[in-house]
Amino acid sequence: MSTGAGDSFVTSTTVMKKSHIKSDEIKQRTSELKQSLAIWRNILLPLNNLLEWEHKYDPMVIFGIITFIFIFILQANPPVLTLVSCVVLIFVLIDLLVPIAIRILFKNDHWTSAKEAKFTRLCERIANFEEHIKELCESALKMRKERPLMYLMVGAIFLAFIAFCGQRIDNLLLSYLTTLTTCLIPGIRNRQVIPFMRQQIVDFWNNKKSSNSSPAPNVSVSSSNPVSISSIRTTAVVRPTSYQPTHTLYSTTSYGINKSKAQ
Repeated sequence: MSTGAGDSFVTSTTVMKKSHIKSDEIKQRTSELKQSLAIWRNILLPLNNLLEWEHKYDPMVIFGIITFIFIFILQANPPVLTLVSCVVLIFVLIDLLVPIAIRILFKNDHWTSAKEAKFTRLCERIANFEEHIKELCESALKMRKERPLMYLMVGAIFLAFIAFCGQRIDNLLLSYLTTLTTCLIPGIRNRQVIPFMRQQIVDFWNNKKSSNSSPAPNVSVSSSNPVSISSIRTTAVVRPTSYQPTHTLYSTTSYGINKSKAQ
């Protein structure tokens, strides 16, 4: 008993230390991101608001922008090398020219404490995302070292599925769906669309089950009638035959008194 309790205490202490170290690393990474992205904060905040669906029309804006870009690529139909070169060139121009435009257009006087809180929260989310990616890579390397057969099977199945999808589905359409889904995920999580849809499905299913299992309506007896069920008069008549006299039986029950009469 004491050995088991000691082991559990050591395990809990180790987990607490790891979580504390992890929170310190996230805080440190958040401060680093705030310093490195300080010049981009006037662009990142509106972009983050768009991705998180701050307004009701934001999903339609995202859908329209991504659809327009991919329609342009479809109409231009550039080779893969040309497309990659153009995308890299656009990123290089944004990296060099946008900070200059930000310094000219945006002033620090318009930066408020509310915007600073939103920017800090955004940097924390980026730090958490980086931590999740790091943990995923570490778990993959751990699986490769400890369970190489499982690592091989999972990797082979996943890559074979990706290759099958790339062979069966048009690559541009697949890229369009992947980009659109990736851009809509932050808004879906922020608006809690999936829990809302799950709750709607559960409510619909429960209502359907309750409507199917509801009993038949009961026939209500009017309270103004003083006669109860026990006071109902029943009459049985035995029809005569050629060799049997007529017998009429009366059975009357009224308020607990039973009478029988034979003629």
